Amino acid sequence: MSAVSSFAPIDHTADVGYRLFAPTLMELFAVAGRALFDAITELDSIQLRLERKIEVEAGDVEALFVAWLSELNFYCITEFELYREFNIEKISPTALQATARGEKIDPARHDIQTEIKAVTYHELYVRQVETGWEAQVIFDV
Repeated sequence: MSAVSSFAPIDHTADVGYRLFAPTLMELFAVAGRALFDAITELDSIQLRLERKIEVEAGDVEALFVAWLSELNFYCITEFELYREFNIEKISPTALQATARGEKIDPARHDIQTEIKAVTYHELYVRQVETGWEAQVIFDV
């Protein structure tokens, strides 16, 4: 059975969490980006009007996962950008280069459901499994 990329919310008191699945590490990071913005607004409302190049480095794959999502959230908070598509161009356990596609927040079209304060290490894991990759992340809201 081949793995399908997906994400699903998990119950977590006062915070927002997701469990993520993908056949490759590259796709897992792309799915994580979609999950982050799914928590913030309706993904289908985000149009592909801009691109942002993103590069992050960290000590290991879990720290890279947090750095990636934190960088995306940083641009959401500081530049008022929402993203829906993620092209992971290069990845190793300690570095990532990607392009995020989306648009500036438009209050007329984007209902901001949740403001993510931080990507946490609480209950975080990123691991290879029989069908590909799996991760869990909790966002502080």
